[in-house]
Amino acid sequence: MPVFEQGYQGYDGSRRSLKVRWWPLFLEEVLPYLKRRRFLFLIILALIPWVWGILLTFFHTQLGDSEGTRQFVKQLPVVDESLFATLLTNGYDLFLLTIVLIWMGSGLIARDRKEGTLEVFLGRAVTPLQYLWAKGAALMAFLLIFTLAPALVMVVFQVGLTGDIAWLWDHARVIWGTLLYTAVAPGTLVLSVLALSSLGRSPRLVGLTFFGIVFLGKSASAIFYGITRNTAAWFFSITDEMKVLAHRCLGAELPEHLAMSPYLTVTFFTLVVAGSLFVLYWRFSKREVLR
Repeated sequence: MPVFEQGYQGYDGSRRSLKVRWWPLFLEEVLPYLKRRRFLFLIILALIPWVWGILLTFFHTQLGDSEGTRQFVKQLPVVDESLFATLLTNGYDLFLLTIVLIWMGSGLIARDRKEGTLEVFLGRAVTPLQYLWAKGAALMAFLLIFTLAPALVMVVFQVGLTGDIAWLWDHARVIWGTLLYTAVAPGTLVLSVLALSSLGRSPRLVGLTFFGIVFLGKSASAIFYGITRNTAAWFFSITDEMKVLAHRCLGAELPEHLAMSPYLTVTFFTLVVAGSLFVLYWRFSKREVLR
């Protein structure tokens, strides 16, 4: 029907609240990945170390009382803050976490810039802050599968199998330490990936850039540490800084080669967050991101 024949009838549909206009963007980013079998398989692989942690609880609580069994159980790691710190930052999970960041995060903003849909989103539908919140929340939802979600499930199994609620009181740091680590480390990664994605139009280039920052930074730190034997050499390695942060948050003992000053770790994450926020503010405050 031509426009001049439609008249001036008002819109009778429902109007979405301004506070939740970011929700469709969030779903647009999350739902396609839930339908990709390869991506879901990658997520399942990330849960394998946590299954081992649950099995440790089972072995310590449900096996028999024979002498051979007791000797076997004594050789197994204890379910405590050190085990949680190890599971949070083992090299296997950190590698898969990096793959998810590159796979999903590299195109969060770059893809919209490439397809020209960013102008539509920022026209009137959502504010820049709502847009960034939707994109960041979508990525963070998957990162929680590597950190907070399996840790809470493991706590439930620990209390359920042992029947000892006092364990929560004695090891309360497992919960709040994991929360703190999740807020700082994955939160910093989300901001940095959003900042990188806002600088380019090619998701592949953004992914390669992030890959270079992570793995070349670790290689350079390993070379400097091999030459100087100074733990401060790991300052430029994102993955090793995450390991240090997890052990500090959970009160676990650090490996000797990573026993750097906590001030260096705080400085590292502060600089990354400040730099990412500066880039995002510069790109979105005057809509430089549209150019």
